Amino acid sequence: ATDPRSAPAIVGVMPDQGEAPYVNSLQKATRKIDVMIYMMGFGAVLDTLKAKAQAGVKVRVILDQGQKDVNQKYADQLTAAGAQTAWSDPKFPYMHAKTFVVDDQEAVISTGNYLKSNVMSERNFAATVRDPEDIASFNALFEADWNKTSPDLKCTRLLVSPINSKQRILDVINGAKKSLVVESMQFGENDVRAAVVARKKAGVDVRVLLAAPSWISANTSAGQYLTQNQVPARYLANPELHVKALVADGEVAYIGSENLSSTSLTQNREVGLVLTKTEQPGVDAIAATIDKDWAAATSF
Repeated sequence: ATDPRSAPAIVGVMPDQGEAPYVNSLQKATRKIDVMIYMMGFGAVLDTLKAKAQAGVKVRVILDQGQKDVNQKYADQLTAAGAQTAWSDPKFPYMHAKTFVVDDQEAVISTGNYLKSNVMSERNFAATVRDPEDIASFNALFEADWNKTSPDLKCTRLLVSPINSKQRILDVINGAKKSLVVESMQFGENDVRAAVVARKKAGVDVRVLLAAPSWISANTSAGQYLTQNQVPARYLANPELHVKALVADGEVAYIGSENLSSTSLTQNREVGLVLTKTEQPGVDAIAATIDKDWAAATSF
């Protein structure tokens, strides 16, 4: 998970950068676009996918089968434009990934969905990835999920639920020696909770920033758990905190679709990645954003 990439991942921050991190990549497509998305929505991403399909680009989109009520109208529009759509494998409670690959050359992993109103109101990160090995992993995963088979991901940098996400996120947490900051919509997985508290007890400077309990009610008990264990904890309401991110020692960061919940880490289809100190600008962008949000947040 922490092997250096041949090309460093580039991090975009929403809502600051709006839809640009998605659209800038999608507009490059000349041959194919493969998309895995929990919830599609109106906005520039949908418009670009339809325009590319109408222009003859092979567009395939896997949509979460549990969100048919939301996604059906977007599936219909994509199909009418010439794209191919499929519902996710029902073996996953949720196909919660938010990622796409363009021309087998560039991929974007996001913590957020593609509805413009969400992009412009929620805190999220997106990583643009161009490393050929990462692209190969994306392609293997997409083809397996498109065909509802099991992917071969024995060797991959990616964090993919339910294959390896939990252990790799725990590795980031347990690897923190000086500092650990968490910015997450949810904080419910027991082993993750225990690992974060253990870092605090080991003398690591730990902070946890969560979504407002008025939105994610379970964060009330999460905040209580953290404060009872002397972990500084705050919540942020504006922008809405939809992000899923960690930064350890200012040098290693995780971002992805994986929430810090049991279902997300062990049952769903999810995709994330770890950035290392060889990608310091991306790690720094994540850390600076969390610091900004922390300053604006409210203590539990």
